[in-house]
Amino acid sequence: MGNQPPCGKSLLCRATLPLLTVLLVLLGRTAEGAGTEPMRVLRVESNASGEIGLEARGVTIDETLRAIASEAGFEVVIAAGMERPLVNVIVSSAPVEYVLRQILRGRSYSLVYDGDDAFLSQVVVLPPPGAFRLPIRVGPRAAGRNR
Repeated sequence: MGNQPPCGKSLLCRATLPLLTVLLVLLGRTAEGAGTEPMRVLRVESNASGEIGLEARGVTIDETLRAIASEAGFEVVIAAGMERPLVNVIVSSAPVEYVLRQILRGRSYSLVYDGDDAFLSQVVVLPPPGAFRLPIRVGPRAAGRNR
């Protein structure tokens, strides 16, 4: 009985237990400390070629963007009320735009370039489509209603 899994000889049990352990690790928790907070890591490094390396685990999207902005020299604008999910990504060395695409995948955003050399000056993260509507009326019939 000493080497048997806790649930006996069942093949389903023996296959499920390792998968459950992997899932717990992927969720940033260990089997022994399932009630503890996941580890937070945020490291951004740039190299001589202008590429950056990023390791972000358990930090919010805005914390991650601001850390990249600090290293790469651009401004971050995030729409009010936007969800701030946790980011888990590792990129060893890549152009800033590639790293931003990985983090902002599935979101509406704009990269603003400045100057003749197309220097990235701002990242604007917009709310999801339909999340807000501007109360602006356009056209000749609407002109009298805005007063």
